[in-house]
Amino acid sequence: MSHTLRTSILFYIHGCCVKGPGDPKAGAYETIAKELKRSGFNVAFELRYDDSSARAQAEKVADQVKSLLANGTAPENITVAGYSLGSRITLVASGLIANPKVNIVLIAGCPIKETLPIDYSRVKGRVLSIRNARDDVFTSCDGRLPEGTTYREVVLNSDAGHAVFRLADEKYLNLWKESLVAWSKGD
Repeated sequence: MSHTLRTSILFYIHGCCVKGPGDPKAGAYETIAKELKRSGFNVAFELRYDDSSARAQAEKVADQVKSLLANGTAPENITVAGYSLGSRITLVASGLIANPKVNIVLIAGCPIKETLPIDYSRVKGRVLSIRNARDDVFTSCDGRLPEGTTYREVVLNSDAGHAVFRLADEKYLNLWKESLVAWSKGD
């Protein structure tokens, strides 16, 4: 199903542990970014080979979003989405962006164990958490986000566990992609 998107710009931030250009995870994340582009987004995506740069990537994405906002892009037309470590980066970036109308999509939800310091009280935006009930690394964001945050959670029940969001074939992508698209267009 194809949606006409209100949102034109999607920042897609992938998960951890990409070792280099030949790594199968790199190929999967690139495929996911291409599929998101086929869904109608103008996708901003770059592979990250150094996970120690997570805070710097959050700052970079926040600066790019703030620049778009300063140049007249409506916040409703911007989505920042991240999977796994990318979800953590997205949470940090949302606090730096500090705009309650920017779309934030946490692909895998909120981390069970904090490895990147996240000040949940600073999280801002329209937050959608898409998580898998069978994930042993990420869980619900319920109770973590500031009161008054526009928030919804979608829960999958896939045997693929945490990895369901990095599997690039259509079967797995379709489990979560339509929720991201709908949220980004304001549904």
